[in-house]
Amino acid sequence: MIRVALLLFLFLSLRSQAQILQDPTAKAQITAGLTNLYQYDFKESTAIFNSLKAKYPRHPAPYLLLAMQWEQQYFPLKDHPAQGKNYLAHLEKAFELGKEMAERDENDLEASFFCTASLGFLAAYEADQHNFMRVVSYAKQAYSFLKIGLKNTDKQPEFLYSTGMYNYYSVAYPELHPVLKPFMFLFQDGNKRVGLTQLEAGTRKTTFVKNECLFYMGYVQNKYEGNPLRALAYNQILSDNFPNNHWYLLQRAELLTLTGKFEEAEPFIEKMEALKTPYYTGAAYTLRGMREEVERKDLNKAEFWYTKSIAFPFEERLTKDIRGLAYLGLTRIAYREKKPHLFRKYLRISEDFIEYKNSLIEHKRLSHGK
Repeated sequence: MIRVALLLFLFLSLRSQAQILQDPTAKAQITAGLTNLYQYDFKESTAIFNSLKAKYPRHPAPYLLLAMQWEQQYFPLKDHPAQGKNYLAHLEKAFELGKEMAERDENDLEASFFCTASLGFLAAYEADQHNFMRVVSYAKQAYSFLKIGLKNTDKQPEFLYSTGMYNYYSVAYPELHPVLKPFMFLFQDGNKRVGLTQLEAGTRKTTFVKNECLFYMGYVQNKYEGNPLRALAYNQILSDNFPNNHWYLLQRAELLTLTGKFEEAEPFIEKMEALKTPYYTGAAYTLRGMREEVERKDLNKAEFWYTKSIAFPFEERLTKDIRGLAYLGLTRIAYREKKPHLFRKYLRISEDFIEYKNSLIEHKRLSHGK
C-alpha cells in the first residue's frame, strides 16, 4: 500500500515548464494549504485548494490536494459515500491530467510523480476495501511511472519516499496478503532492507516528503519490524509539529502504550476520547485495557475495557490491528482464568484482525498454550 500525502510537494522541486511552478504565489498557497490540512484547519485548506483549482483547472495539483484533504477530513471515507465518490473522481482527474503531461514528455519527472501519486492513492483505497484485483490493476498502471523514480533517487532525493515504499511494500504486503503473490512477477523485485534504508534517508535528505517518510518509518517499524520503540522516535517529530493531527495522535498513544510508557500515553488517550469519534474511542479503550492488564495487573478492569472497545467499529488501515490487540488481551485473560471456551473463541477471532509482527508472534505463542 503506497500512501502519498506530502509527496505532492515533490513536484515543486522538479524542473518543468508547468505553469503552476512558475507562480511563486501558487507555491506559497500550496505550502499554506498543506500546513492547514495537517493541522486539521480544513476550512482554510479548502479555500486555498479551490482557489488553485479555479486558477489552474488543467493542472493535476489542485485535484490531488483536495483528494488528500478529503481522506483525512472524512475519515474513514467508507462512512461518507458522497465525499468518497468525489475523492475517487478527483484522483482519476489528477491521473488524467498527469498522463497528458507524460504523453507530451515520457521522461517528465513531474508527470511521473502525479501519475504515481494518484494511482497510489487509488490502489490504497481499493486495498482498504480488500479489492485486491483492483489494487493489482492500479499498480500495473503506476509501475511504468514509478520506474522513473526508481532510477532517479540520486538526481532527485525526494524520490526516496516512493522508491523506499515500493521496495519495502512490494515484499512485505504480499507476505501478509498471499493472494497478491502470483502477480508480483509483473514487477521489479523489491528489497525490504533497501526500502528501509531509503525511507530512513528520506527522513534526513528530503524537504517535501519528510513527514511521509517519518510517518511510514514509524508505521513500518511497529507493524512489520516489531520495533515500536524505534517507531516512537519518528512519531515524536510529527506529534511535536502537528499536535492536532488525529492520525499522529493515534499513532503516538499506541506506540507509548506498546513500549510500556503508560503514564506518558494517558494525555494522548484522553485526547482521542475527546474526539468523540467511534474509531478513536474504541482504540483508546483498547489502550486503557492494556495498561490495566500489563502495568496494574487488574484483569477485571482490563477485560472491562477490552470488551467495551470491541463494541465500537474499527477502521481497516489505522485501527484494525488495535482491535486485534484487544482480542489478544481477552485471549490472555481467558487463558489465565482457565476459561477454555472463551480462550478458543477469542484466539480464533483475533486471527481476523492481527497483522503486527509482534501480534502474530503472540498469537502463535498462545496457540501453543504458552
